Amino acid sequence: MLRTRNLTLNGTAQELTIDDMIDTPNSLSVQNTSDSGYAYIGNQSVTTSGYGHKLFPGQSFSIDLGSDDQVFAVGDSGVTVAVFILEKA
Repeated sequence: MLRTRNLTLNGTAQELTIDDMIDTPNSLSVQNTSDSGYAYIGNQSVTTSGYGHKLFPGQSFSIDLGSDDQVFAVGDSGVTVAVFILEKA
């Protein structure tokens, strides 16, 4: 199953993975669609100064995930990211 969504960041860590249970491995791709402003990708403790990956405007990040993995993002208010999840059979 393919899932997509746009998420506007608000300065606190928000989950990028889908809220309902995904019970198969999946691929996650995130693109910072903002013209200015950064998105920061990491675990539930991600902040703008403690992060795993910094996304510049227009930059993308992709990762393969297990069924229980979660990915979070934080950014300045108004920064939007496009989330693309492809569940694997």
